[in-house]
Amino acid sequence: MAVLRLPGTPETAMHTSQSAAHAASIEDYAHSAGWELRFAAITDIGKRRTVNQDVYLLHPSRRLFAIADGMGGHEGGELAAILAIETLAAYFDEVGDMIERTPADRRSLQHNLIAGTKLANAAVFQEAAERGSRRGMGTTLVALTFDETRAYWSHVGDSRLYRFRRGQLERLTRDHSLLEETLERHNITHRDAAEFVASFPYKHVLTRAVGNQYSVDVSVAFSELEAGDVFLATTDGVHNALDDEEMAGLLRDHPTDLSAACQAIAQLTLSRGAPDNLTALLVQAHGPRR
Repeated sequence: MAVLRLPGTPETAMHTSQSAAHAASIEDYAHSAGWELRFAAITDIGKRRTVNQDVYLLHPSRRLFAIADGMGGHEGGELAAILAIETLAAYFDEVGDMIERTPADRRSLQHNLIAGTKLANAAVFQEAAERGSRRGMGTTLVALTFDETRAYWSHVGDSRLYRFRRGQLERLTRDHSLLEETLERHNITHRDAAEFVASFPYKHVLTRAVGNQYSVDVSVAFSELEAGDVFLATTDGVHNALDDEEMAGLLRDHPTDLSAACQAIAQLTLSRGAPDNLTALLVQAHGPRR
């Protein structure tokens, strides 16, 4: 297990797991402009990989949470994911004190997610260019932040963000992958296309990734917060093993214990063989405080 803390932010945790027998799990809470944010995360190397290229970020003082799934060889993918997360967190540290977290600042928060992701892209791309052996490395990236009334998120690649509200799980992101684009082009839903998805030969081909190209398009969105909202971010090692209803069921089974929910997601994924690294991150909004 490697646990890294970013300089100058002792409460910030970035985790990867290098042992097939152990997983990183952490649960804590923070306050966001009157809302109490409870959060937990877990990562595991899985049962077939020799290195964990997944990374998650918990940065409560900036109300910033993120996951990344690296790609590009034994060391390149892990480096890409770590570098992207570090760059995103550093950018939020630099600009965080200048931004008032109010509904009027929606565009500023969305801009910060886009800018932080684009800076992460530049950092990974430059690192790959300077080290020829790591050319082509990249990473997915999902980032989530909050103000007084809303949640904001950005994503690149096929890591996902879901919202669990009133017992139902809704997927908030669409994969930047050849498979997803093919399904959308032919108006095929995942529920109706199980056989097609299983036989599609390019299901792991991404159409966007952080660091693969000089520039990257970043998808951003926001939603109004409701008390009790739970946001779930997963890498493909989880959502390729579990369907949406299975994940929803695990969240229903653990409505107040986010750490237990993370453990349950990891255990069920591992029971399916876990050929890939797996990461799940949960953030629950409580409040606002009176």
